[in-house]
Amino acid sequence: MRFEVAMTDAVDRQARAHLLRHYRCGTPQEDLCLGLWYPSRGETRLTAILAEIIPPEDGDVHLHGNASFEGRYITRGIRTAMKHDAGLALLHSHPFDGWQDLSRPDIAAERDGVAYPACATGKRLLGMTLGTDGYWSARLWEKRGDQIVGRWCRKVRVVARNQYRIFWKPEALKELQSPRLKRRTVDTWGIGTQRNLENLRVGVVGVGSVGALIAETLARVGLSEITLIDPDVIKIHNLDRFLYGTRSSVGEFKVSRAEAELRRHSTASGLQVRSVRYGVQYEEAYREALDCDLVVSCVDRPVPRDVLNYVAMAHLIPVVEGGIAVETHPDTHNFVSARWRSHLVIPGQACIRCAGQYTSSDVLQELDGSLDDPSYIANLPPELRPRNQNVFPFSLGSASMQANLMIRYLIGPKWWPKLSRQEFRYVTGRIYPSFHECQPNCSFRDRIALGDLSAPSYLRPAGAALYPPRSFATRLLRAVRQHFPTLPWVRRSASEGAASERITD
Repeated sequence: MRFEVAMTDAVDRQARAHLLRHYRCGTPQEDLCLGLWYPSRGETRLTAILAEIIPPEDGDVHLHGNASFEGRYITRGIRTAMKHDAGLALLHSHPFDGWQDLSRPDIAAERDGVAYPACATGKRLLGMTLGTDGYWSARLWEKRGDQIVGRWCRKVRVVARNQYRIFWKPEALKELQSPRLKRRTVDTWGIGTQRNLENLRVGVVGVGSVGALIAETLARVGLSEITLIDPDVIKIHNLDRFLYGTRSSVGEFKVSRAEAELRRHSTASGLQVRSVRYGVQYEEAYREALDCDLVVSCVDRPVPRDVLNYVAMAHLIPVVEGGIAVETHPDTHNFVSARWRSHLVIPGQACIRCAGQYTSSDVLQELDGSLDDPSYIANLPPELRPRNQNVFPFSLGSASMQANLMIRYLIGPKWWPKLSRQEFRYVTGRIYPSFHECQPNCSFRDRIALGDLSAPSYLRPAGAALYPPRSFATRLLRAVRQHFPTLPWVRRSASEGAASERITD
């Protein structure tokens, strides 16, 4: 099991302001504070999400070169953590740069002073140290029998709008692999950046016409850990768009075919590919996504998009979302226009729902099976029926836009301007950048950094039916929608959000 830490830029700035306040004034004085954290459990990784700082009150902390605390401060922190079903975190600064090891006073404070009473929260104690250069280090302490045992965290992730900041434990960083195969790549952005990239795990949800191209990009760039999530098999009508599709591969799982090709094309030594043959709305696939440092969304269904909103907001895993829209003439069916979009989904920027890619009504209709009912679809107004229109050149354009937005966020310096969304319009040949935030009443604003405390209620184990048994009320509503689609309230329910220019893969 890997152990890591994640936090939003807002929490990071608040912690830095308190812990480094004396060093910024030229005084060599350490400081400390408490915080709350929530667990985010993936298949092979436990991430401690630092969600809130608990500032000390007068007399709680004593500064004497080092810093010490009163028992009442710890008691208040534990009570606050228990009230919010959170774990307790102890944060302090050190007068050195880089990743910090533990001194004897640190061990006495964390292991011997706080870890045992912090067990009252039912969670491990999170210990974090901040160097004078702003570099984080972290460990988790747990009770094993009569002993308190510490485990170092592999890295600390800070999710900010204009930059993804990652602080690595030096021993956790693998050396650059096969540099001769990536000479041009390394010459472009440097050895340090390439090494950081190669140590990340990136997931692709939806390995179709766009997702396969993005997976290929990850393999060529040299990433050594890639997760592929898609339940579909290759069909004959996929061959004009699916990168790895051949006539002989029809019937194979897309993730299996993609994995085999990625192993052939990868520039990394010992590529690790985790292929998941379930949709991300199933528990096993959801946990695999929570193991990733970043996820690229190439899905066109509302339920997977809703799940990835939880991944981005509650678990602080950036999601690069996108899709394609094609417009044809309703009578002649001739091509009229196309556009594709990429969108970075992180706290502080619009979630996938607020970006207009789906609505809550869409999620409910997929969960009750309406979106898979041919009779229901046939009775929808023409503008709301699935179009399933796309060609390989459009997939190339969309994949390129998503891949470059992903790379920009992973390697861009802090001074670059933030970028929330880009949209390319085929007719004008122009790219339109924009910035969007969540709507004031968006429920995902309240789910930020809650980890496992906030999860989709409809997750099911692999193999179980996703759709719950239909109640009489649901069957009645579907019958009304099917036979009376022109009723104003029925039409409004079915078309909610249609004007938001949703685009699909």
